[in-house]
Amino acid sequence: MSESKVCSSEEIIEIKKLMHSNDDLVLASAFFKSFSDPTRLTIVNALYVHGALCVSDLCEILNMSKSAVSHQLSKLRRYNLVKIRNEGRRVFYALSDSHVKQVFAMTMSHIKEEDCD
Repeated sequence: MSESKVCSSEEIIEIKKLMHSNDDLVLASAFFKSFSDPTRLTIVNALYVHGALCVSDLCEILNMSKSAVSHQLSKLRRYNLVKIRNEGRRVFYALSDSHVKQVFAMTMSHIKEEDCD
């Protein structure tokens, strides 16, 4: 086991300079909270697998009512995790960008990792 050392005052100042602002961390916290619900993660998973789905497809996948799915989609939209595309009377949902896909993929990879210690 490596020995830890206490940082100098100068190192602490440098660390603080390199850290993100509190406002950014509050936004990041809200972003991760949006992933904290299994239903929302199931929606993200379905969109990750298929690309774009309408509410009725998601209702069938999740075995949930339209209002329940719509409620979860609104939370995902609030944090810019999903985007919408209108085709006539149908609204299709997709993950908003590659960052959301990467976070989901990395999360799933991390939880499936074997303990290396």
